[in-house]
Amino acid sequence: MEKIIKRTFFKFFGPTLVASLALAVVSMTDLIVAGQFLGGSAFTAISLALPVVIFVQIIAAIFGGGAGIVLSNLLGQGKREHCNRVFTTALLSTVAIGVAVAALGLLFLDPFILLLGGQPGESMNAARQYIGILLVGMPFLVLAPVQLTFLRNDSNPRYSMFCVLAGGVWNLIANISLVFVFGFGIAGIAIGTVTSQMLGCALSGRKLYRRNSSFHLTRKQCWSFAAVREIARPGLPAAMIFFFQVILTVVINRTLALTGGDSAVGVYAVVKYLITFLYAFYDGVTGAVQPMLGVYQGEGEISNLRRTVSVSFRIMLLMSVGITLALELGAPIICMIFGVEQDMLDITITAIRIQALFCITAGILAYLGAFYRCTGHAGTAMVIAVCNNLIFPVSIILLLANFTSFGSNSVYWGLVLTDYATLLVLFCALRAFRREGESLLLLIPVQDIQNGAVYQVLIQDRYEDIPKISAEIDDFCEEHGVPMKKQYAISLCMEELVVNIIQMGFQKERDNYIDIRVSVLPDQRVALRIRDDAVEFDPTQSREASLDDLAEGSHQEDHNELGLLMVKKVAQSYSYKRTVGFNDFMVVL
Repeated sequence: MEKIIKRTFFKFFGPTLVASLALAVVSMTDLIVAGQFLGGSAFTAISLALPVVIFVQIIAAIFGGGAGIVLSNLLGQGKREHCNRVFTTALLSTVAIGVAVAALGLLFLDPFILLLGGQPGESMNAARQYIGILLVGMPFLVLAPVQLTFLRNDSNPRYSMFCVLAGGVWNLIANISLVFVFGFGIAGIAIGTVTSQMLGCALSGRKLYRRNSSFHLTRKQCWSFAAVREIARPGLPAAMIFFFQVILTVVINRTLALTGGDSAVGVYAVVKYLITFLYAFYDGVTGAVQPMLGVYQGEGEISNLRRTVSVSFRIMLLMSVGITLALELGAPIICMIFGVEQDMLDITITAIRIQALFCITAGILAYLGAFYRCTGHAGTAMVIAVCNNLIFPVSIILLLANFTSFGSNSVYWGLVLTDYATLLVLFCALRAFRREGESLLLLIPVQDIQNGAVYQVLIQDRYEDIPKISAEIDDFCEEHGVPMKKQYAISLCMEELVVNIIQMGFQKERDNYIDIRVSVLPDQRVALRIRDDAVEFDPTQSREASLDDLAEGSHQEDHNELGLLMVKKVAQSYSYKRTVGFNDFMVVL
């Protein structure tokens, strides 16, 4: 099973990582173009717009990340109607917030820019152009990342990556053409950003709103406050990280201004965007693992949760070590890319190398925060968010700045020590408050959550395994008092479904697996679940045919319709779901 988990993780990881890095590159492209070619006023305008960018990230974290976790859990539980209500509520809320913020922001544009720290003059005019255009496009800015998150949860990570890359390429083309060819200046950069997100919305919507997606827009209870609360529970911890970052940025900028002057503040702008880029690597892991964790948590399959953690956490650690070495060795090259001036070069290199020391701990905390949000421990994730982004960094930075001789490096050493302090507090709190039967760091039960007796086996796509599995299922049913008639029906369903999967579903490019589980439910019914990594096929949507039609051969399908018809005839109920790249067919007898 671990081989399947690993294959599934990398199916999501590659596209998600590329998409995360592309988004980070797009955000840095605006700053690099402004700093290298448009001068200080444009650079200042983009810096002033940072809270606007953070607001977009907050909305994406709540209604994209939070709703994505809820949707994954509901898919794992097979609650399709509930999925549709959550999906619709998230999208309607996102669009409504985007429109409201755009209207209010444009109405009070100048006071808003002054509140962000703008000063009358050339930089104010540049900020008015840049931020004004961003506000016009705000509905698309907030909707695009939310739709991309839903695409990943709908088992479309590659297409999600394509949408991000298409938007990034368009943003680059727009920047070059509007700034250098047509002379739009800072307005050209803003137009490129907005239109790239409009393109992302159009492309992602094309796939997301198709008929065979895992969730759909619904008119029935299309919006409810209860659904918003459900979404916010796992989404708020990630959203609060961005909110706390606004407060922390103010504290850091004031500290740097007092200890190192304007040049120290300029250095932090480089470091801040660099950190954002580095977190794109961590987002690649956490974004890839989120649909898997959510589905397995919803299904109560703790063993698969553990296997997922084992595979993904190792990748996170390896990546963190690689980033640490890259920052330590490549600091001068990074400074050259950002166009750091000669008089700021040494302090910028020092700052980057200090920050490299927190890459491993930052990766661990990012992973744990995502894990807790996905597995129903939003409170623990919130503790990490508060400690690591507000309480510890503010207090440690102020202490170092006022009582040591570190100067402006107090900020960077403070951020490093913050991670270690957060991990220490988290470890102590988990030891004190975890429930009996839960593992220490993961806070999940030691064993799978199962109601009644369970038989489970994993086989490859070989016909010769079927008789052996059928005999083992018969023995299992007899041991747990399942009537003979129902035993026969279970074996029949298993054989017909597995044969259909092997015949029609697999492409012989690699090894394929079928996961078979039989559960004796508390009400004495028996559930058979077949999970496979074959091509997508929903047998509940296949066209019905009579036995006479099948016998005459007048009803032709690309699957074994006779076998499926026999399964439907003997089953009390049956359902299908497509989750994290697997077909899941459940038959209850």
